[in-house]
Amino acid sequence: MNVPNSAVEEFAHKGHTCIRGLATLEEIAYFRPAIEETATAGRYDHRPLEERDTYGRAFLQVHNLWQRDTTCKGFVFAKRFAHVAATLLGADGVRLYHDQSLFKEPNGGYTPWHQDQVYWPLESGKTVTMWMPLVEITAEIGSMHFVTGSHKFGNVDAGSISDESHQKITQWVSDNSLNEESYGPMQSGDATFHAGSTLHRAGPNPTSHERPVMTVIFVADGTRITEPTPLQGFDLRLWLGGKQPGELVDSPMNPLLYP
Repeated sequence: MNVPNSAVEEFAHKGHTCIRGLATLEEIAYFRPAIEETATAGRYDHRPLEERDTYGRAFLQVHNLWQRDTTCKGFVFAKRFAHVAATLLGADGVRLYHDQSLFKEPNGGYTPWHQDQVYWPLESGKTVTMWMPLVEITAEIGSMHFVTGSHKFGNVDAGSISDESHQKITQWVSDNSLNEESYGPMQSGDATFHAGSTLHRAGPNPTSHERPVMTVIFVADGTRITEPTPLQGFDLRLWLGGKQPGELVDSPMNPLLYP
């Protein structure tokens, strides 16, 4: 597909954009059962909602579905998705950092403000995350919220995702007079894309239905691994196939998805 120039400009200026109809309803209907089955099988936190902390109540999270199921791999490796990511980043090619399913349960809690880049030992400005719902996202649940322009400020140093970090970032946004934006209701197959340093959050799920979302994180080909901070050691060990700081992101765990 041709990525609209308006989306490229919006991503560069705001740190986020939305592309409607990136996947068709028929495609989502094909992939959704495998994604849901694989995510359910990979679930590791079986505690009731009331026994979890804020982050645990935000969603059920399972990583790298592409390694668990061939149908899920077909979704994650879609050239169309990777082409959009490369275009938004202005990169010749993109690799997979990792994928993750994010299923917000009925009565699940809010997702606090955070920056993904805080957890990634990667050169800044080289990553983009695709967030795609597998069902219609109604106004009652809402899609993600972004702080426009926050990707230009680097690490706001709010710590790990928590109620405390949410409060710190809320104050930081106010102090810097930045705007919060959302793309509102979304159809399954619509997708938002946001830069690694873009602040984002999501509201709670007050309904009796699960909100299944699939995310894919892309990294520009040629990106190098940085010396990890205390928050980044986990990602260095888990998602980079044994590669070390200073080396390129090019392990078999990080295949080239485009071109």
